[in-house]
Amino acid sequence: MARNVVVLLDNQEGRALVKEVCKRDGILFGEFQELVQAEVEQTGKLRKKGLWDDFDDILDRIQEE
Repeated sequence: MARNVVVLLDNQEGRALVKEVCKRDGILFGEFQELVQAEVEQTGKLRKKGLWDDFDDILDRIQEE
């Protein structure tokens, strides 16, 4: 993930907080990062073509596990 794009994930305290919430809610941190990365890759685009397909692929993989 590009540095400084998602500030909360760019520093140690923020990452720890997100990891804690993910753990509490039963979400793997790596999968959360994948979802955020899919959104970040769309930054600056007028149309976020393929974003929902990316989300579906990631979420389908999560459900299979």
